Amino acid sequence: MNMPKVSFILSTRNVEKYIGSLLESIFSQEYDGEMEILIIDSSDDRTPEIVKEFPIKYIWLEPEDYNYGKTRNEGAAITDGDFLVFLSADVEIKDKRWLSKLISHFSNPEVAGVYGRHIPREDAAPMEQFFILRTYPPQSDQVSLEGGKLKKSFVFFSNVNSAIRRSVWEQIKFPVMLKGEEEEWAKRALLAGYKILYDGDAAVYHSHKYSLKTIFQECFDTGAFMPVVYQGEGADYSMKDVFIDGLKYISGEFRFMIRNGYWHWIPYAIIYDIMKFLGVFLGSKQKYMPLWMKRALCRKKNHWDKYDGVIKEAA
Repeated sequence: MNMPKVSFILSTRNVEKYIGSLLESIFSQEYDGEMEILIIDSSDDRTPEIVKEFPIKYIWLEPEDYNYGKTRNEGAAITDGDFLVFLSADVEIKDKRWLSKLISHFSNPEVAGVYGRHIPREDAAPMEQFFILRTYPPQSDQVSLEGGKLKKSFVFFSNVNSAIRRSVWEQIKFPVMLKGEEEEWAKRALLAGYKILYDGDAAVYHSHKYSLKTIFQECFDTGAFMPVVYQGEGADYSMKDVFIDGLKYISGEFRFMIRNGYWHWIPYAIIYDIMKFLGVFLGSKQKYMPLWMKRALCRKKNHWDKYDGVIKEAA
């Protein structure tokens, strides 16, 4: 029996180092169903030349027009698979059964979306290793509402490695957000009565190399979206919870570094974590800041050129 058709929607920008091997890995998946791959590209390196060597659909997008939620909605609208698969273009898929693992969960009609595990690359800094290993454990799980309220875990959906049911996307689009649109989408799906699953066996290798500046900017954007996702309808996660969880996180991170022989990283990790905390704190106060300050502190500066707030509903 053939599996359902899936549509891959990949946003790419200057990923010539990764995109060829990623596409080869996608086409080598042991998946008994039709696949289509849409590349939405904003590159000025060799990425376009590489992707056009494969049987894919290609769309050019001006870099300043890119927005995670908006672009993914547009990609979903021009594809026709039963399920929408999202991947970051710099991941490495762990095995040839990865796609079958993700899609198998949709045999349950109540499942709206599934996201898979991230495994840090070997060259990841210990702070990044700890974050990923803690956030994406090997054990599979189901995200749920407790007493009708979402209890914050570090991530409860990630389009770095995910699949969603098209029929649910047609009802619940990704909001246009500075960041965290997939988490807001997942929250809305849960509130609508659907299930969100985490598959610890459907894994990709993925990690970042953040400088002190870029981790501050990333966390500023995170702090800006957290009140939208975690303090709005259906959520129960205060800034007091953020602070308490932050202390637990730092304690666990230092134990991880000591246990794994990363003693010499600890002074830098202290500064790194201070930058993360400052980013989240200042981002959570962004509504009190003038536009020029938001643009100076955030990472996704083009968002503020087009939108007044952190979130805008999809058209």
